[in-house]
Amino acid sequence: AIRRRIRNLWGRFQFSTSTDRPQVSAAAISVLEQQLAVLRKLDNQTYRTKSRVADSSIGGHVRHSLDHFDKLIYAKEGKVEYDTRERDTDVENDPLAAVAAIEVVRSEIDKLTAEDLERDLRCVFMVAGDGSSEEFRTNVGRELFFCAHHAIHHNSLIKVVATELGVGDLCPPDMGIAPSTLTFRNSA
Repeated sequence: AIRRRIRNLWGRFQFSTSTDRPQVSAAAISVLEQQLAVLRKLDNQTYRTKSRVADSSIGGHVRHSLDHFDKLIYAKEGKVEYDTRERDTDVENDPLAAVAAIEVVRSEIDKLTAEDLERDLRCVFMVAGDGSSEEFRTNVGRELFFCAHHAIHHNSLIKVVATELGVGDLCPPDMGIAPSTLTFRNSA
C-alpha cells in the first residue's frame, strides 16, 4: 500500500478538486502562506533576531527556504543548483522584502501546469564539505515537492525561533508539521 501511494505521488500529478492547480503546487503555496501569516505580523527587529538555541533568525529560515524555490523557478538550461545561494539579503533582513519575494514565488508556482511539472531537469547537490557534488536527473514536479518539504522543516524552525522570541502565537497551529504527521494525528 505504501509503495502504491509513493508511485501515485511521484507519478502523474493530479489536479485538486477544489482548484485548477496541481496538488504539488497547492502544497507548496500552502507552505509559503504559512510564512506569510507570520511575516505580515512581525516587526523588523524580531524578524532579524537570532535564536540563542538555533543560532538563526526567522529571516534566515525564510531566506533559505525561498532560495530553494527561486533556484528551481529560475533554473538555467534545465539545471538546478540549490547550494549556490546568497546570504544576508534583503529577504533575510526585512519582512516586507520577504513578503514581496514570497508573493512573486507564489505567483510563479501558480502558473505551473501539469505539463510544466513533468519537464526534465538536472539537479546538482553538494555531497560533502569539500565542495564535491553529484548531479541527478529529476523533473520540475519532484523538485517543487522537495522545495515544499524542505520549507516545511524550516517553517518548523521558524516556529521554534518565534516561540523563543515570545511571538510563537503568530504562527498557524499546523505550521511546520509534515503532511504525514498531520495525517497520523487526524487518524488517531
